Amino acid sequence: MLYILSGAAASGKSTMIKLLKQELKNTECYDYDDIPVKNAEERCLAAEEWIKRAIKAQNEGKDFILATHSPLGELLACPSAIELDGISPCLLDCNDFVRAERYRNRRQFEEWPLCQDTLCWAVYHRMHASEPDWEQRIIVNKEISGHVWDRWTGWKKGDKRWDVKIIDNSFLADEDTFSILLEWVKTKKNNENFLTVESKWWVKQI
Repeated sequence: MLYILSGAAASGKSTMIKLLKQELKNTECYDYDDIPVKNAEERCLAAEEWIKRAIKAQNEGKDFILATHSPLGELLACPSAIELDGISPCLLDCNDFVRAERYRNRRQFEEWPLCQDTLCWAVYHRMHASEPDWEQRIIVNKEISGHVWDRWTGWKKGDKRWDVKIIDNSFLADEDTFSILLEWVKTKKNNENFLTVESKWWVKQI
């Protein structure tokens, strides 16, 4: 199973990955930032590399959790995504005021300054998690070699395959966010999954 922990900057992804890594056995947990990227195209190419690593873990009998800036659609479009035996997405989110304060209180990167674009990207994540057909032009780039966007671009809100857990941690302590996230991971492992190899989610309508 690939668990996707997505979200814009300062949503708490790195903190949660560290806690999950300590708690979960037989599960590989990684932060997307371990592969540096400079733009959206590099982010998509890095997504494919992460999915290949998840498939390798899958073949070794292990689950894989990835904290990523990529919205779900970018990952589903990756060439190797159809080889995963299960995909479960979650969005970590917070309001703009909390995000800006967190951003200012952490290490700053010159190439990723806090600005209106930071907040707009968070809004896109929020809408994308709820509605697959929302402003697809923001992420769909048909010039990226190998990516297959039309696997999901025809889906509408309410499609069972687009089942994104949203955790708003604006006013939650880290331990409370972690408790919710851990329960989600354990529950998803036993629940029906509509993004499996067997379901052929990329070709069949549900």
